Amino acid sequence: MIFTLRTMPGQEELVATILRNKAGADMPIYSVIIMPNIKNYIIVEVDNETTLKRAIMDMPYVKKSAMTIGTVNHKELEGMLKVESVMQKLDPGVIVEIKSGHLKGERARVMRVNPTKEEITVEILDATIKMPITLKAENIRIAPQWM
Repeated sequence: MIFTLRTMPGQEELVATILRNKAGADMPIYSVIIMPNIKNYIIVEVDNETTLKRAIMDMPYVKKSAMTIGTVNHKELEGMLKVESVMQKLDPGVIVEIKSGHLKGERARVMRVNPTKEEITVEILDATIKMPITLKAENIRIAPQWM
C-alpha cells in the first residue's frame, strides 16, 4: 500500500533517511520517495497502515495527523514520476539560464541542439564578444519567461 506522509518544511530527506534506517524484517517499509516538485510530502510504500503508524510514532518532523488514510492510486503517481527531459523543450532561439560553472546565472540564446550527446550550443546575451559555447543540457534551465 502506498501512503503520503506530511513532513515539516525542508525535512523530507531527514524523514526519508530515518524511515530507511527503520526498515527491516519487523518493519516492512518497501520504498520511500521524495518528490522534488512536491514540498513537505514524501510517499511511503508499506504493507499496511499499522506499519506506517508504528514507524512514525516517535519520529520528529512528521505531522502525524496529516497521514492519508487509505492508499494512493498508482495512476496518480504516474504523472509525478515521469521525468521530462529539458532537451524536448529546447529549440534554437530559446532563452536559457546557465545553472552551474563560471557562467552561472547568465542568460543565453540557444544556437544549436545536439540531442544524441545532450549538448547545446549557446551564445551569452550580455557578452561583448558573441562566441558559441557548448554546454551539457543538465547545466541549463529554460528561462522563466520562455516556459
